[in-house]
Amino acid sequence: MSTLTISRGAILSGSAWIIGIYGVSVIVRFASNVLLSRLIAPEIFGMVVVILAIRMGAELLSDVGLGQNVVTNPRGDQPAFYNTVWTLQVLRGLLLCGLCCAFAGPLAELYGVPAAAIQFGALTLAVLGITSTSQFLLQKRLRVQTLTLFDFFQDTIGTALMLLLVYWSPTIWSILLGNLLSALLRVGGSFLLPEGGNRPMLDRRHVGEIFSFGKWIFLWSMLGFFSLNFDRLYLGSVAPLALLGIYGIARTMAELPALLAGRLGHSLVFPLVSAAGEMPPARLRREIGSIRLCFLLAAAVGIGAAAAGGDFAIRAIYDTRYALAAAMLPLLLLGTWATVLCTTNEYVLIGRGKPQYGTAASSVKLAYLVIGLPLAFTAGGMLGAILILVTADAVRYAVLLVAQVRTRVSFGAQDLLATAVLLATLLMLTALRAGLSLGTAFDGLWHL
Repeated sequence: MSTLTISRGAILSGSAWIIGIYGVSVIVRFASNVLLSRLIAPEIFGMVVVILAIRMGAELLSDVGLGQNVVTNPRGDQPAFYNTVWTLQVLRGLLLCGLCCAFAGPLAELYGVPAAAIQFGALTLAVLGITSTSQFLLQKRLRVQTLTLFDFFQDTIGTALMLLLVYWSPTIWSILLGNLLSALLRVGGSFLLPEGGNRPMLDRRHVGEIFSFGKWIFLWSMLGFFSLNFDRLYLGSVAPLALLGIYGIARTMAELPALLAGRLGHSLVFPLVSAAGEMPPARLRREIGSIRLCFLLAAAVGIGAAAAGGDFAIRAIYDTRYALAAAMLPLLLLGTWATVLCTTNEYVLIGRGKPQYGTAASSVKLAYLVIGLPLAFTAGGMLGAILILVTADAVRYAVLLVAQVRTRVSFGAQDLLATAVLLATLLMLTALRAGLSLGTAFDGLWHL
């Protein structure tokens, strides 16, 4: 069997599993989001946005690519290597939990949330640090079906637990307890996967290899976190918690296509490109090009249609407290398109051993946000802030495109074609709405 057949078969099979299960996950996530909005107030959603951003920041600001090391290192499937990774992961989780608890007071004062809630949320970091390295080994071996099913069942059961707790007591504490129980469930399940056993070990040689590779992942993750979450951190300090909660609803819906692209990139494209080694760039483009284009065209039509009519869904499903989310969603979806393009390109570069390009792109995006977001919010309120957010990943994309051209793995023509399809879909459906006297999805922008 040829390498091409193996690669295309892996891409097709893996893509089908990830997209299929993700589609079901979106339905579960959307339904749970709607139910939560009926049970809790927007202010509590705002607290959740802040606490999850702090937790994610702690994780990404200490990320040295432990999982990526297992996938890319030729000795990643040897017990001495992955047990060293696991031991570092446990120590990292305990350290992060301690730091979050220590700084809970100042963070609580800045964002107006209870310090105890930040500390309770930090327990999840310590628990997740114990997770088995089995998931990294399955990713290395392209066991996409097993990994996808594992994630789906963990997420579904965890969501059900949270909804039950919130129904019993609609407070921030129920949500945090649900997150903690979900983390415990994931840890337990990870040890039941193939090669789920780990034991403490710190091999000095492997520690050096891990941190040598991980320095670029650390910078990429740190800058990636701030560039992805600067909006939440900044708006959480200047906007009312209720408005932040409404923004969180719209942002969660708009991020769904980008999350799918991230799963495809992390679980499939990254390990495939990494396994390809020094494959010539022209051949690599042929290997993944056609499947990539099919995904982008489908995503373009879907995002264009959602941007043109997604406000109907929010008004129909959510109560009037969340009406502003309908005005935010169309623009946020257009920003998500740039995120999808960036994600599909970034994981190719990481798989080729070039994480520094992702670091550079995130640096430029972060600088754009740090300068532009406060100015835009001061001048134009929430509308001004969203306009900056929508264009931020376009700036990031420009840097990644230059990097791809330099490494001869550019997909610029595909990206341009798919963007044209998205705009055509959006314009056609918007014109149809206006012709039927249904207004447009952008009519509510002025309420922001």
